[in-house]
Amino acid sequence: MASRLQITPIKRLFECQLIVPKCLHGVTPLVWACFEKMVNVESNCHTTIMKQGSKAYVFTLIPKDAPDRAVRIRRQLMALYSYCLLWFGTFAGVQLTAFDPATPHITIFSLLFAVNVVFYILLRSGISERFKDPSLTVFQMIAGILAVTAVLYYSRELRGAMLSIYLMILTFGVISLDRRRLLMMAIFIQACFSLLLIGEGILAPQQVIFSYQLGHWFILALVLGSFVYVGGYIHNLQSRVREQREHLRQAHDRLAAIAIRDDLTGLYNRRYFLGRLEEEMALASRNGSPLHLAIIDLDHFKQVNDTYGHQAGDEVIRRFSAVASVGLRRSDILARYGGEEFVVMFPHASTTACVAALNRLREEFAQQHYPFSDALTNTFSVGVVQYQQNESAQEFARRADEALYQAKSQGRNCVVKG
Repeated sequence: MASRLQITPIKRLFECQLIVPKCLHGVTPLVWACFEKMVNVESNCHTTIMKQGSKAYVFTLIPKDAPDRAVRIRRQLMALYSYCLLWFGTFAGVQLTAFDPATPHITIFSLLFAVNVVFYILLRSGISERFKDPSLTVFQMIAGILAVTAVLYYSRELRGAMLSIYLMILTFGVISLDRRRLLMMAIFIQACFSLLLIGEGILAPQQVIFSYQLGHWFILALVLGSFVYVGGYIHNLQSRVREQREHLRQAHDRLAAIAIRDDLTGLYNRRYFLGRLEEEMALASRNGSPLHLAIIDLDHFKQVNDTYGHQAGDEVIRRFSAVASVGLRRSDILARYGGEEFVVMFPHASTTACVAALNRLREEFAQQHYPFSDALTNTFSVGVVQYQQNESAQEFARRADEALYQAKSQGRNCVVKG
């Protein structure tokens, strides 16, 4: 049995195969649950691995099956890239004596990266999605602000220029934070910088130039105030754009539904059904699978309209649609063909099964009761035919229509096979 974790690079970047030995499966349940949320079990594990009780996982740095989660992780990787640049600049400043030679940059940035590893695990596993802000924006910004404040303590003459790094951190909050929360982060930055100045005055008063410190404090306060105002404005614009995009999406969905749905029943309309009929016929021709078409006509429907009114007729049509939608399979395609006529397409079903389903539906529909008349009983007639190789959709529908007329000539309220 393998005694350690094996990592094997595979084709795609940021993706690796992890062989986890059986002895590691009993680690802390919470840790193991987080790990399994971050990886996918490899289905084609090697036989010897499975015999040993190990599991193979494929890990990707950025998930492909969760777009929102991928965006959050990319945003965090951008922050890590910025931290790497800041670390490089700090290291170069120490070497060039622009920073205090005693700057503990390794400690500061190691802690910062360790905290970001925790953030990454929370984001990648989806645990962060339990919070109101799944991106953990505020917590990530606090970690960055504390690290930048620690670097500023050792920055000497460069401190005035490096105050702009605070604005880089605030930039990451513009997308997710409204103006109120941006203001709170700006106050937190100002408080951290104030504590830095106070601590410096206590620990090294001989190095403090009060006018410089006061100037830096006021410049930072003015810049932060301006940034909060502009950032809040940008956030409001983005919110309006998101709302408009959502309204457009909803309008598109409504238009798409109108294009393929019947207004009265909510069933598919004739145009959509005929398009699907062509597709299913091509599939049946290619695979040799059975395909049946049934045309349903509600019996004596005109008498319902004449006796009880058109609203009652609409209620009967809606009732049939509801009963048929529940009584048929999900794979069956039900549509309103026009007026009181409906069509059903039965893919991958035998003639016997189709006739049995239609008879059950006919019996269920006949048992319906209506508020406008306790005595009304509705029935329907059906013609059902099986698709024949190489026939056209028009010929297929014509044969089903002929079977329907046979059902009507036989006294209605029956199913006729064509």
